[in-house]
Amino acid sequence: MRFLGVLITMLVCVHSASALQRKPEIRVLELEQRIHSLINSERRANDLEPLLFDDGLSSVARANSRDMAERGFFDHVNPDGRNPKQRAFLAGYTCRKGLAENIYQNNLYSRVTTTNNRRSYDWKSMEEIAAGSVRGWMHSAGHRRNILEATYGRTGIGAAIAAGGEVYITQMFCG
Repeated sequence: MRFLGVLITMLVCVHSASALQRKPEIRVLELEQRIHSLINSERRANDLEPLLFDDGLSSVARANSRDMAERGFFDHVNPDGRNPKQRAFLAGYTCRKGLAENIYQNNLYSRVTTTNNRRSYDWKSMEEIAAGSVRGWMHSAGHRRNILEATYGRTGIGAAIAAGGEVYITQMFCG
């Protein structure tokens, strides 16, 4: 009988702990800055100059991430048919040596479990989202090439969080 009491107490504690998990408050501007810092760590590790953070380019990147989050697409070409260079040009932005874009879709959570019709989330921290996104890019040949391209001197990073917990990240490079 004592075993049953201990078991019930443990189940109540486990259920209470998972019910207390709260959705993290992710500050998008801090997330963008953290990604920028991690990108520059990768560049330094490869004997490259760090990328300067460009507010204008970040505005273009942020608008793209918001667009993906709001319209529910994930592509370098938006539903209006505009590619990164066209979007940058329409925003009054030009690059002499070239422009490139990396996009990444992450999530606020790593896992969802459902028990008795109740969802429980394993939420990610801002650091986990930033590090996972940069790691994903570094494991993709094309994205890695953009990050480690020596002719790019400036970058803009924009993030947006969709209602479903998807985190859209756009990084633009300008040389």
